[in-house]
Amino acid sequence: MKRGDFLREMAGSLLQTVKSVYEPFLSEDLEKVEVAADRALGITWFPLGKENDGVPDLEMKFLGGNPVIVARNGTNMQAMDGVCPVCSNIIIVTALYSTGKCLNCQKEYNFITHTGDLQLESYPIKIKDDTYLIGFQKQRKQGEKHA
Repeated sequence: MKRGDFLREMAGSLLQTVKSVYEPFLSEDLEKVEVAADRALGITWFPLGKENDGVPDLEMKFLGGNPVIVARNGTNMQAMDGVCPVCSNIIIVTALYSTGKCLNCQKEYNFITHTGDLQLESYPIKIKDDTYLIGFQKQRKQGEKHA
């Protein structure tokens, strides 16, 4: 082995050792930063279901007192507000046609084609320990200051 190859191998090995020593500390720090960001933004996470559960492609759930429409398309999952943004009525979900409709103002949304005149708010979803979690942001009152 040539001297240059030896030094290159030593440098690579040293970097790998440093990385393996500091990796647990960095992952703990990243988790702390994620929790702090959620707290600053006012996001509260609620369990939605297990990753491998056999659940329907479209369903309405009530989480934290809020109606939530959960739409799955293969491995892609979306969670949307189940309240009409125009008239504040609960959206009626039809799993057969994969649509949601407000019966009061007659606005409709298709969850397969993502088309329609009903504009629903989307909620963040993350996976932690094989469980889907949905994030609800705390509603600020008028005049309340940011964190």
